[in-house]
Amino acid sequence: MPLSRWSKKHKKTFGKKEQKNESDTYRFPPKPKSYYTKIKGQCRWCGNMIMNSDDSVNKKMSWHSDCVEEYMFIYHTKETRAKVRDRDNGYCVWCGTISRKWDVDHIRPLVEQKGKDITELDYSYWKMDNLQTLCRVCHKEKTKSEATHRAVERKNKDKIKWKTFREVFGV
Repeated sequence: MPLSRWSKKHKKTFGKKEQKNESDTYRFPPKPKSYYTKIKGQCRWCGNMIMNSDDSVNKKMSWHSDCVEEYMFIYHTKETRAKVRDRDNGYCVWCGTISRKWDVDHIRPLVEQKGKDITELDYSYWKMDNLQTLCRVCHKEKTKSEATHRAVERKNKDKIKWKTFREVFGV
């Protein structure tokens, strides 16, 4: 069961039209087609029908219990932070200190998924295995080094390798 309860603060989206996913939105993966279903008793995450014990369709439910946990973990940051905090007990993975001010960090940065087509997305970027607890100092340091590395890669990618006169003419 999710740590936070579903409440009125969550937007009601049952039967709503599918929203276009912009190419620069990479913080959250696109929702599955079944999320925008209008069929009562169909799970909004996996798309399978929700069955009662007597093999009839349960038209009062819209989610399997496992599916709602996965959805809440991916799309609700409060849920994500709570689960990562419970797993790591608040210790910074890099320096080992315990801090009241901490961040959830993606080991493989989400920016690597930026601009990819839905078919090319690697959904493991949003799973628990790719998350770690870092204190603010370590998180800032890691983010800075990743940004520097990306800038260097981008700069080197744009450079043209010119051949010398001797390489061209074999002199």
